[in-house]
Amino acid sequence: MTSETLSPAPAPAVRISRPWARFRAWALEVPLLQVLVVLALAAWLVTAIPAIANPRSVTSILVITSLLALAAMGQTLVVILGGLDLAAPGYILFGAFMAANVAGKLAVPPAVAVLGTVLVCGGIGALIGWICHRFSVQPLVVTLGTGAALTGATLFLADGDYSSAPPQALRSLASLRGTTFGMPFPPIIMIVLLCGVGMWIFLNRTAAGRRFHATGVNFRAARLTRIRTSVVWTLVFAASGALAGIAGIFIAAYGSGWSQTIGEPYLFSGLAAVLVGGTIFGSIRGSYTRTLLGALTLTLLSTIIVSNGLSEAQSRIIFGIIILAVVSLYGRERHVRDRF
Repeated sequence: MTSETLSPAPAPAVRISRPWARFRAWALEVPLLQVLVVLALAAWLVTAIPAIANPRSVTSILVITSLLALAAMGQTLVVILGGLDLAAPGYILFGAFMAANVAGKLAVPPAVAVLGTVLVCGGIGALIGWICHRFSVQPLVVTLGTGAALTGATLFLADGDYSSAPPQALRSLASLRGTTFGMPFPPIIMIVLLCGVGMWIFLNRTAAGRRFHATGVNFRAARLTRIRTSVVWTLVFAASGALAGIAGIFIAAYGSGWSQTIGEPYLFSGLAAVLVGGTIFGSIRGSYTRTLLGALTLTLLSTIIVSNGLSEAQSRIIFGIIILAVVSLYGRERHVRDRF
């Protein structure tokens, strides 16, 4: 009897069917948990307040969600990169000032006001990104100081005039009575959806998106592959500033005015939308789709909180608890998996 006959037969290889492999890959990409949370909150809200299930209320929820998602769009990119942009309230305040006092009071064409907002906020963001990369400074420090300076400069330019309102051309974009190509919903909803599609294409279907993800996942490894990380940081923070400034224009248009504190609520809620949506610092699985779901989750939750008579302080406590729960649930697992 030869040794070949005595040796055990090799175990058959376990093969995973191609459809199952595709399903697993799809399950990792699609934020199923966030979708289930949104559906649960929507069912809770309709059950608690049946009268809210009408087109006007649904449109209002979607508009508020769109404004929050637009304000958090740039923050999404910065968080994927591994940073944090605390200058967002300053950008939003400047955008609101341009919409109300420049386009409204001074009758400057809205397109010029939007362009000026993009140039100023985007330029400041680009400078922040370059400084943080060049001198290895934490964005937390630079953005906080720059945001405070931009807020002070905007209030100085306003000279105490907070009574102006954006022109009708801007207000119609976020008005609940607005229409989009004859359809009964305001253009801001379509604008945010198109921005979401564009960002999805950029992050998942372009070489620039892959370089961006590589920089966020492992900064040093990206430099070794000759990715110009300084350009990535500069452009990402420039986009964050420009997008937050544009969000300020739409926020002022929706409220038909502005105030000194118009941008402050969006610092905490914008970051909460990013994290609740499942985008973690330096995560390759971060996406704007998740931020949209996070913004919708927070809007539904805020509506439930207000309907139960809770205060702003209590709602912030709830948001903080939700952020801690979400990060502890899947934040560390993705962080480790993406790097190895």
